[in-house]
Amino acid sequence: MTVTNKRSLIAFLLTVVLVVSLFTVSVSATDVDSSSSTGETTVVTEGTTASDETTDSGETTKSSETTEKEEGTTKKEETTSKEDADKEEEEAAKKAREKTKKTLIINGIIIGAILIIAAALIIKFREKLGAFLRSVKSELKKIVWSSKTQTRKSFLVVVVVAIAVALLLFIVNTAFTNGISMLADLF
Repeated sequence: MTVTNKRSLIAFLLTVVLVVSLFTVSVSATDVDSSSSTGETTVVTEGTTASDETTDSGETTKSSETTEKEEGTTKKEETTSKEDADKEEEEAAKKAREKTKKTLIINGIIIGAILIIAAALIIKFREKLGAFLRSVKSELKKIVWSSKTQTRKSFLVVVVVAIAVALLLFIVNTAFTNGISMLADLF
């Protein structure tokens, strides 16, 4: 195998690992069921229908229709039992635990595969890896580091340029935003 083929193989393996990792992230993402978070409670009375609905902002709204009987009003309340709500919550929690368990298993498999591949590559290219690390160490010794004063000057230049660019972008953004608003007001 030539060096180019080895590099291509390593690049391909890294790509596969990245794609599998992205799939793992998508598997572990949770969907929010909007119907289970409305917080509706329905109270039914003979001749009366009432509904309390909690909105997202925490406000409660009530609507009711009342009809009275001639011989007096007998009210029988039927409510959505608390047990039903508890069962639904329990089922949702059970599904979440199962999904978490599956995600952990998938993550464990992927991490294990990555570690096995890394170990195999390290074992196979042990001599070349050692030579590479020795050459990196010798190259690091050849680096000429800047003095403190030169580093401070460079740092100040970078900060000043960053602030100047940020101000320029702010001014341009504000001008375009106000310009578009003014154009919108004209029409």
